[in-house]
Amino acid sequence: GAARRGAEPDRRDAGRTAARPPGTARGPGPRRPGVPVRTVEGFLRPLLAALLCDPELTTSSRCADLALRAFAGGRLCVPEGGADMLPELLARGLPRGTVRTGVRVTSVSTTSVTTAEHGLIRCRAVLLATDARSAAELLPGLRVPEFHPVTVVHHTTDEPAAAFATGASLLLDADRGGPVAHTSVLSNVDPSRAPGGRVLISSTVLGTPPEGVDTAVRIHLSRLYGMSTRRWETLAVHHTPEAVPVMRPPHDLRRPVRLLAGLYVCGDHRGTSTLQGALHSAHRAARSILSDLGATGSLHSADPAPTMPKAA
Repeated sequence: GAARRGAEPDRRDAGRTAARPPGTARGPGPRRPGVPVRTVEGFLRPLLAALLCDPELTTSSRCADLALRAFAGGRLCVPEGGADMLPELLARGLPRGTVRTGVRVTSVSTTSVTTAEHGLIRCRAVLLATDARSAAELLPGLRVPEFHPVTVVHHTTDEPAAAFATGASLLLDADRGGPVAHTSVLSNVDPSRAPGGRVLISSTVLGTPPEGVDTAVRIHLSRLYGMSTRRWETLAVHHTPEAVPVMRPPHDLRRPVRLLAGLYVCGDHRGTSTLQGALHSAHRAARSILSDLGATGSLHSADPAPTMPKAA
């Protein structure tokens, strides 16, 4: 697999981790008694860089510990059918008409949302679930962190899947012999992601990508997989300059999700900068909303969706 979908560590883990002196993941934190230096340098450090999207390991050692615990407590996996399946799966459990897409929000308050083309929408509470910069644009005063850039390169080839000795494993480059931090034959994990008879290889470059990133990635992948990449087809190169919020020490593991009664915010910028952190902050925000509204029962129940004004 090529992504981590483990559970967020519980409060006891977070409490024990927060009690440690602050430091960075690059420091002595990853070195544990009885763990050989070769294991630390050849496995733990490249693994942490992959989990944190932080090639220089400037991340707080507390956050690094949480990432390692989440990794150790779960399994590597990817959503079958692609990343879009996650929000689609969540939407299926909601009442019909609850989710509206293609609506641009221009301002929010505790009782309303103003949109660019659909006017004012009244509500009982607003939860802003966006990236850090978008949240700060709608709620001036919110902190905008620094970010780690990430580039993902997708290749396809008609080489047989059996030609890749790595199988469905995540391949880490411990030697840092090129721009690729980690790579995976993703179609060996989820065959639906590649056209019939072809193989999909997805590779991640952390930090600022080099000039001619595709060529540099191909050269590096040729060494990592031990085969020629000249005939591989480049499907896409996705560069995200603000991919992951930086978590330098000291890092607040539980930033407030309740700003006011009726106004809430969640995302990877409210806790740990991971998928688990984003989901955990959403759960905290949802519980806070239910408490403020005096609601009881399941988090899965929902009020009828507000009526959306027609576009002018």
